[in-house]
Formats: sequence, structure tokens, C-alpha cells
Amino acid sequence: MSESKNIKLKSALLLILCILSSTVFGQSPNFIKIKKLIDNGQNIEAIKTLKTYEQKNLRKDQLARTYFYLGIAYGNENKNDTCYRYLCKSEGIYKKLDSIPSAMEVKLEIAYALSIENYDHAAIKQLYQEYINYAEGTKNAKLISKGYFEMASFLIDEEPKIAQKYFYKALKVNKWTKDEIAYRNIIFSLAALYCSDELNHPDSAMYYYEKALVISKKHKNSYDICLNLFNQAHIFYTQKKYSKAINLLKEAQRIPINKYVENIKSRIHEDLSKNYSALGDYPSAYQELKKYTETSNTEAFLKQTQLIQELQTKYDTKNKALENLRLKTKDKNNKLFIYLIIGILVIVSFLGYLRINFLKKKKKIAEQEKLIEAQKLANALKEHELNEIDKLLEGQEKERLKIANDLHDNLGSLMATLKLNFQNLRRGNQTSPEEEALLFDKTDALLEEAYQKIRGIAHSKNAGVIANEGLLPAVMNMAKKVTVPGRLTVQVVPFGLHERFDSSIEVSLFRMVQEILTNAIKHAGATEIIIHLTQHHDSLNIIIDDNGKGFIPNKTDKNEGMGLTNIEKKVEQMGGTFNIDSTQGKGTSILIDIPL
Repeated sequence: MSESKNIKLKSALLLILCILSSTVFGQSPNFIKIKKLIDNGQNIEAIKTLKTYEQKNLRKDQLARTYFYLGIAYGNENKNDTCYRYLCKSEGIYKKLDSIPSAMEVKLEIAYALSIENYDHAAIKQLYQEYINYAEGTKNAKLISKGYFEMASFLIDEEPKIAQKYFYKALKVNKWTKDEIAYRNIIFSLAALYCSDELNHPDSAMYYYEKALVISKKHKNSYDICLNLFNQAHIFYTQKKYSKAINLLKEAQRIPINKYVENIKSRIHEDLSKNYSALGDYPSAYQELKKYTETSNTEAFLKQTQLIQELQTKYDTKNKALENLRLKTKDKNNKLFIYLIIGILVIVSFLGYLRINFLKKKKKIAEQEKLIEAQKLANALKEHELNEIDKLLEGQEKERLKIANDLHDNLGSLMATLKLNFQNLRRGNQTSPEEEALLFDKTDALLEEAYQKIRGIAHSKNAGVIANEGLLPAVMNMAKKVTVPGRLTVQVVPFGLHERFDSSIEVSLFRMVQEILTNAIKHAGATEIIIHLTQHHDSLNIIIDDNGKGFIPNKTDKNEGMGLTNIEKKVEQMGGTFNIDSTQGKGTSILIDIPL
């Protein structure tokens, strides 16, 4: 399971726990109200309400969220040491709950609090990088853009070139989210970057400040408007446009803000003093400098910085211990998970093995049934062939007896009479010319009669295939016998077969059709076969189509049954043509043309 899926699952479980436990712990803290108080600058009221929450028997996740907002509220009141302490508590609880998204949200605020106090640059940069790694892992465009933006804002003073790259990466990702507020924050900070000594592009800075100011006024964000005007004033100061700078600073001074009030106001007094001094208005410069000294409270800021550094050292030590414990717990859980997966895999493998054996047996039984069915069909064809041959031999024997009887009964007496007439003709000197002429006429008539009888016997012979059935009835009878409903259909389509052929031709053609039919059933595995028998004026056309697996014609088995090669040779002997059209997987068509 991916990290992002783990995070989503844990967040869902946490939400369910929040809902289920609300009845146990009573009324849940109203964090929506707290956020509104903080956004409106009512930090003191927010702190008082959060302190009452802190005294209640809260769930761990509620307590962590309470500490988080306490940290934000104290930070807005410039009490950075208290802010930092609460943020560290919040992150510690979220880590124990394994609520990674919330822990990373807190980490971002910790990094910002440390950056205000100019804490170790590399350590803070590492915190921002951890957040970026987390955001990129979630594939969430808003979180990724936020991570790039926060890193860039932190690097503005120390590494402006790298900061510039992160700002543009944030802008690129922001195009997907279409978040106007985030866009305002990015271009505002990008403007500040262009004011740095290393980049020093005041025109670009002013361009971005003005664009950001439009969005800030649209959303009525007084803090952002105040800060924007303050920064524009700084650009005018560097350009020696002191009057414009003073006007903007005074405008910024009149705007009520709800966070970092002392810090921002003291900086405005400081910049006003510089601009008045540059104009030579030293009384005004002195008054602003005095106000700056009163509001800056440098000693308090130094004390806060020292406290934060001490807390950071304690936090790092505790955080490492907590991380080690978390890794041990995670390692234990991972081992349990691995054992569970191995167990499941063993069960699945065993079931798979049983299924494979079952499928093999089922396949073997199916193959055996198919083989038995094919053997039955082959036996039926063979039995039919033997029966037809027996009938053929029986029919031939009957034809012989009939011919013998006809010769004996019809031609025997004629031949005897003809013999006697020829003997009388030999003794021609003993008969008169009139008697001799009459004898010739009688002999001629007897010969004509014998000729007609022999001709009649030849025409009445009708020695057809299969006990005088003929080719078409024999083929149709065979098709009917081999057809198996639901498994094999053999259809005969005749056209123009109104006359009988010579017995030898019919026998040869029947054997050809029978062999081709056997091959289609036994070797091609066909389930549908169509036999077309068409008699034209001077030829007989036979087409046999099947839906079998097809084959390569020049690689057929020449030693099995009559064989296609033998059929081809027999057709050639009869003066006909033999063609095969077959494609593997698409069936076979065999065409035979026999001249009549």
C-alpha cells in the first residue's frame, strides 16, 4: 500500500474516531470559531477560549489542534517562544497518533517561527524540505505548490537564486489548482525577491506587488494590503522617491492589522524615520525613530530568541527519542504485516495449487471426452463405410446373377438358333435360292434381336453405389448418421443430380467425400460441415466447407486413411481438378471438379 493511501486511510479512521467519541467527551471544541477569531486579529480572545479547551478532558487529536491554534495565536502576538512551545507539543501528539498530514502542517508553522528568530538556516531548510517530500508523495497539487512557496519564501535572503526557482515551480503547479489566494501569496513574495540586492529588479518587483495588491483588496485582507504598501514604499526609498515612500507608509500605518502588529508597526516607524531623514526633515525623523524604539522592544525579542533556541534543543532531543520509538513500533507493525502477508500468500498459493490441479483434471477429462467422441465418430464412419462396402459387394453379386440369368434366358436360345441358321447357310447347295434368301433374313433378324437384348442388359445393369442407392442418397445417409445434435452438424446441399453415374465413378466419389468428412471431424475438430454436390451439363462439382482449425496444405499427413494426396491423385486420374483453401484458425474449403 502506498504512503498516500496509508495517509488517507489513517485520516479516515481518525475522522470516524472523532465522530464516535463525541458522545463520550461531550461538546467538541469549536475550532472553526477559533480560526475566525485568529483571522480577525482577536488573538487574545482566541487564546482565552483555547485555554478553557486545554483544561477539558479532550481527545488526543483535539488537544493537538488546541495546541496548534495556541501556537498560531501567540505567534501573531509576537510571543514567539510560547508560540514555538505549543507548536512542538502539537506536532508531538500528532506524531504519536501517526496523523502525518496534521504533523506536517504543524512542522511548516514551526519552520516559520524559527525563521523569524533567525535560527540555524540549514535546520530550518531541512524542515521545509521534509514538508516538500511529504507533499510530493501525496500528489496533491495544492500541498506541493504550498511546499515550494514556503521553501522559496524562506530562501529569499540567503539563497535568492534557488528561491526564484522554487517560486516559479510553485506558480507552475498553481495553474492546475487555480487558487487565487495562493497565487497572490506567490507573486507577492516573488516581488520581495526581486527587491533583493542580488537580483535587484525593482520594476519587476513593483509589477508583482501591484498585481498582488489588486487581489488583496478584492478579498479585503488588511494585513496583506498593509505589508504590500510597506514593501512598495521600500522600493520608492531605494529609488530616492522619498515623498511617495512616506505617503505609502502612512497609508499602511492607517490600516488595522491583526497579526505581528508590534513588529510591522515598528518597522513602519523605522522606515518613516529613514525617509524623513533623507528629505532633511530631522524633527519628523527623530519622532518616528523614537516611536520605533518604543515599539520594537529589542530586549524582549532577544530574550524570546534565546528561549526558542533552548526549546529547540530540547525539542530535537525529544523528537529523536520519539522518532526512534515510532520506528520501533513501525518495524514491529511491519513485521506483523509481513507475517500476515506471508500467511495469506501461503493460503492463496495452496488454494491456487488445488485450483490448478482441479483445472488440469478437468482439462484432462474434457480431452478424454473429446477423444472418445472423436473415436465414436470415426467408428461410426468406419462402420458406415464397411456396411456400404458390404452392400456394394452384395449389389455387385446380384448384378452378376441378374446378368447371367438374362444371358441364359434371353440370349441362350437366340444364340442356339443363330448357330443352326449358320449351319444351314453353310450347306447352301442343298437349298433353293428363295429358301436361302429367307434364311438370311431370319438370321439377320435374330442378330438384331440379340444386339437389342445385349444393349438392354447393359442399360438395365444400373450398378449404382451402395446397393443401387446412388451417390447423393449415400452421401445424405452418411451425413445423417454422423450428425450429433449440439456438437456436430453435417449438411448436404445438392443441385442438378437427376441422373446416375457409372458405378465406379460413384464409388470413387463417395470414398473421397467420406475421407474428407472424416479428416474434418477427426483432425480439424469441426462442428459445422457443408457438402455441396452440383451437377453441371458436363461436370460434377463437389465443395466441402468446415469451420475447423484449418491447416497448412503442404504439411498434411500422407499416411493416414485415404489421404488428401491420394484423393488428389485419384481426381487427376479421372481428369478432374483438386484444390484446397485453408487458413489456420479459419476452417477449410476443398473443391473437386470431375468432367462427365
